[in-house]
Amino acid sequence: MTKEKKEILFYYESRQNPNGDPGFENQPRMMPDGTIMVTDVRIKRTMRDYAKKTWNEILFVDFDEEGNPVKADERAKEIIKPPNKKLGGDAIASLLKKTFDVPLFGAFLPIRGEKDKSNDEAGSSQKLTGPLQFGIGRSINQVQLINPLISSRFVGKENVNREQQFSTFGRFYSVEYALIKIHGALNPENLGKYLDDPDIKKHFTEAEGHIFECLWNGTNELVTRSKFPQRSILYIEISYNDTIYNDLPNLVEENDNLKKRTCSLGTSPFKFDKLVSMVNERNDKIDKIRIKGCPEIDADIKQLIESINSKWTNLAEYAS
Repeated sequence: MTKEKKEILFYYESRQNPNGDPGFENQPRMMPDGTIMVTDVRIKRTMRDYAKKTWNEILFVDFDEEGNPVKADERAKEIIKPPNKKLGGDAIASLLKKTFDVPLFGAFLPIRGEKDKSNDEAGSSQKLTGPLQFGIGRSINQVQLINPLISSRFVGKENVNREQQFSTFGRFYSVEYALIKIHGALNPENLGKYLDDPDIKKHFTEAEGHIFECLWNGTNELVTRSKFPQRSILYIEISYNDTIYNDLPNLVEENDNLKKRTCSLGTSPFKFDKLVSMVNERNDKIDKIRIKGCPEIDADIKQLIESINSKWTNLAEYAS
């Protein structure tokens, strides 16, 4: 159902630097209580990169061949290919039909240049708030920051002896262990008039169908120096036929041991009693619940799904 509203709860663990702050030597974003923060921008980047790598999807927010971020208006021209290389008309509609990320995350598109007879919209902008948004993520546990001194050796000229080699030193930041909690919501009504366009509606539905895979597999397969190793732990998606309650994070409780300086997930880390009670209260508002867990909590997930379906047949299912 295209107009279903969804809430998403996603946990993943990191033993590296899940979201460095470029303003502070790319350190993890420490909070006063000893937890760390992960921005929605980082989560969306993970999803975008996975979609591009896996299905060769076209991205609006992307990088050039040198790895530099592209300018919004220049990227839009590359995708839309407007006549005379000037953006005009409803550029957002074109991006909704041609990209993976705009139907989900929306776009802000400045239209630069001097106004002239051939481009009345130059100097203006177009904006769309996307249906899929994430709040700021936080680690459940207090984290131990690790920042070893690292060095690199290189030769400045050919055929020089060992004494003429050079070294550079720097700091590399990571965390010993962080279990990060992400809350998201999807409201197709953000697309407004664009849902009346069958091509846009179809493209949005296809992108929506990839949300779980982009989050789960995208997190697991993000193998870079600052992100490896990290691993998806728990995914819960509730599709509502009426409204979004925005309380899913409060319905899953974490084991108290996880809120300390832990270095592992532990046994039965989550409590689902409140979630089951909520389902019993709101079952007439819920279309589907999709759940997936890592191998360590597989037995807990099976029990959760069986508990829900014992009263509300086929309401909950494994996400895949």
